[in-house]
Amino acid sequence: MVKTSLSAKQGKKGFYFILPWVIGFLAFQLFPIIYAFIISLWDWDFLTEKTFVGIKNYLNLFKDKTFGIAVSNTFMFMIVGNGMGIALSMFLAAVMYEKIPGRNVFRVVLFMPQLVVPVAFGLMMVPIFGAEKYGLINVFLESIGLNSVRWLENPPVTRWVVVLMNFWFIGAAVVIFLAGIAGHPRSCYEAAEIDGAGWWRRFFSITVPLLRPVIFFQVIMGLIGGLQIFDIPAALSRMGSGLSTVMGKKDSLATLVYYIYISAFRRWEAGYAAAIGWFEFFIGFILTFVMVIFMRRQQKENMGL
Repeated sequence: MVKTSLSAKQGKKGFYFILPWVIGFLAFQLFPIIYAFIISLWDWDFLTEKTFVGIKNYLNLFKDKTFGIAVSNTFMFMIVGNGMGIALSMFLAAVMYEKIPGRNVFRVVLFMPQLVVPVAFGLMMVPIFGAEKYGLINVFLESIGLNSVRWLENPPVTRWVVVLMNFWFIGAAVVIFLAGIAGHPRSCYEAAEIDGAGWWRRFFSITVPLLRPVIFFQVIMGLIGGLQIFDIPAALSRMGSGLSTVMGKKDSLATLVYYIYISAFRRWEAGYAAAIGWFEFFIGFILTFVMVIFMRRQQKENMGL
């Protein structure tokens, strides 16, 4: 009886410690999620009376050309940008782990851009990429005899500008990969080196396979981050300069979160914006679920189960 009473008291104390987080989760996460689904079933502009429309907002998504562009851009930034970012950060981490002169300085330099607010970075890039003959990059291209590029006015090029700009923030991923490589047994590398394996051979045959759990973590975080991308496209399209509902040239900078903002706070379509948000939540849930199932199967195969 004494042990049971003691464990019950300890359980209550533990509950009291997590109670602030539980209240915050219920009030600021779970309730908004449920309320957003309720709003998605209505036609509402935040001011007048709501009109129940059922699943009409969801059906209208598949008729909306701008929504299709937003989905396409989001998947491009999420898959292509995330994949290239993971590959580059893993390569840089492997290089930084080698005993090269000044590697600690390089680690700091790689991580420092992570401290820059994405919106500020996006605003700084606007005069650098510019438009037509304007912008520092175009000035440089013309100085060496090359033609200027319409970086922010040519939709296919604009999308790649956003992908490349995301590389600015790979410092955190490099640090995580460095921590993963530091935990690898050095005997594997020493044995491979004795057998005559070069750096690239060791990288692909030892480093990459042993980093699978870290890669999986980075893929999940990258998928979530890619679904939420908003600040850089919004800054490049000068979102704060007026009340325009156009997200770049021909909506080339449209993403799901950006379109949620435009629908809710520029077009005053709260129900439609909530429907976009729930579609995004569903996509994120499916992708994460598939990745977890895939990773568990890989683990079982590696364990011979």
